[in-house]
Amino acid sequence: MKERSYNNLEFDPYDYYKVYLKPKVNEEAKTFFDNLIKKSNTNIDLNNNLTKQVRALSEEINDKTSKLSLFKGLKTFLIILCIVGVVLAAIGIFNIIKGYELVYLLLIIIGVLVFIASLLIVTLVLNKKIKEITGENNKLKDKYNKAYKECYNTLNDFKATLNFKQYVNFVNNLDTVITLDEEVDRKKIKLFQNEFNCNFDFGENQTIVDVYSGTIANNPFIRVLLTDEQLLDHTYSGSRVVSWTETYRDSKGRMCTRTRTETLVAHYTAKAPNYYTNSMVIYGNGAAPNLTFTRYPSGLKLNHDEKDIKEIVKDRSKKLEEITEKAIKEGKTFTKLANEEFDSLFYAIDRDNEVEYRLLFTPLAQQNLVELITATDTYGDDFSFYKDKKINYVSSYHGSLGITFNYSHFYSYAFYDLLEQDYIKMLTDSFYSLYFELAPILAIPLYQMNEAPLIEDGGLKEEITLTEAEAFVNHMDKTLFRHPKTNTKQILKLKRIENFKNADLFDVTSYSYQTINRIAVVPVAAMNGRVYNVDVPWIEYIPVRMNNKVAITKIKEENVSNMESEGNNIYRYHNFLATFVGDNEYSESDDDIFAKAIKSRYNIYK
Repeated sequence: MKERSYNNLEFDPYDYYKVYLKPKVNEEAKTFFDNLIKKSNTNIDLNNNLTKQVRALSEEINDKTSKLSLFKGLKTFLIILCIVGVVLAAIGIFNIIKGYELVYLLLIIIGVLVFIASLLIVTLVLNKKIKEITGENNKLKDKYNKAYKECYNTLNDFKATLNFKQYVNFVNNLDTVITLDEEVDRKKIKLFQNEFNCNFDFGENQTIVDVYSGTIANNPFIRVLLTDEQLLDHTYSGSRVVSWTETYRDSKGRMCTRTRTETLVAHYTAKAPNYYTNSMVIYGNGAAPNLTFTRYPSGLKLNHDEKDIKEIVKDRSKKLEEITEKAIKEGKTFTKLANEEFDSLFYAIDRDNEVEYRLLFTPLAQQNLVELITATDTYGDDFSFYKDKKINYVSSYHGSLGITFNYSHFYSYAFYDLLEQDYIKMLTDSFYSLYFELAPILAIPLYQMNEAPLIEDGGLKEEITLTEAEAFVNHMDKTLFRHPKTNTKQILKLKRIENFKNADLFDVTSYSYQTINRIAVVPVAAMNGRVYNVDVPWIEYIPVRMNNKVAITKIKEENVSNMESEGNNIYRYHNFLATFVGDNEYSESDDDIFAKAIKSRYNIYK
């Protein structure tokens, strides 16, 4: 367990954030970034000087481009005037030939003068000016491209050091009880399976797009970002205009006819896939091992006030009293807590063990969670919390936004000042997102006091877990796995085929849908009493699946250069590399070829 100096706030995550983390983390991120820059021997002064040149050239180019647009616009206007002059002269000539007044002679003269003047300005002035500015602009662009490339290259040494381990080290060096692993820990997976009865089977409608593991004190967690596909009802609409003739008597009693029209609207409902991104922290802890409950966000907005809180507490307190009275009549154990604010805001009304619920949610835990739920300077109450015996699931809205440390984002950077600003921001944003995903767990002191059993590493041969392999393939080129007839997103699921000397081979199944345009004929009654058929276009989604294979191996991230230089069908995710095998066979000789392709650049673990 890491040494901590919480200043008596070790069991109060929100106050610790306000007192310590908020002012400290940005400072730590700046120091962390500066150290990385120094180790990479990046010439900051050279980059800053080149950045000034590039930006100055960019301003000049923009200035020249604006002038060029102005002159080109003026040229277009004068060409139009030339045409107008020709038209005026032609009208004048036409009318004089027909014998009309001599006033048309003036029209001819004006037309000719406009034509000649416009033509002379275009040919003698504007064309020359446009050519001159275009030439200057092209020279400036050449200078810009050369300076930009040089500026970009000054950061290559730093880009070559970029890896996920940097984020892991940053988090682990902070003064918190949170520790991250460089890769998903196989021992933690085994611990979840053996001790907490959790096998991470998310089903065919969910795929892992990002994952990492860690510990809170001495208890494990896995954080996953999932793409979730659900078949939901989708309603389509169609319309048809109908008309008919009807007879009626007017105010004088005469029989008349008139035509009536009506737009008939029909609806047709069919299943359609919907895709969502969901985050989930899966946390194992043996405290309160028989307790199950669910809580959802209370509905408090981030800009709420005390009145909003009181309304929720007042409304839910009455419901809690009703639930308590009903439980007494039915011989159940549900009892409303003395702390109405917590009980109403946390609102875990399906809890099934009152003794363990109170053991877990001590007065301090209740206070901590109320602080998190009612906070207006963090993410607020955007989390769900589901406890199933020894397993805890926490999902949050901000976590589903995918705020994570994506080091490959910086491969395209050329300017040091932007790199520094955005790297520090990504580092701190990623940490805060994780911290407040874990905060509902950190708020419960008993969880930190309880310690998970140790798991031996014996018999664990896999070099990459299925969870991390699934996240990997979701970072590869998605078209590799796409069924030729699919028109939708795809859900990728993996199975391990074999462990080779250098790489692990996986089967990748892509689940998606082929779409077919259909017409549903829906009968609709009109105001005239007749029933008409209305066509409703709709889309039928037919499930399709496709299987391919990938081989994945581990590398030492310290020696990784940027993703853009991989090529040769080699992909990178954290400290792993993969090659797409498709529906081909993968043998020991293929495994050796794959290893040789990357050994010249990287060290391989296996």
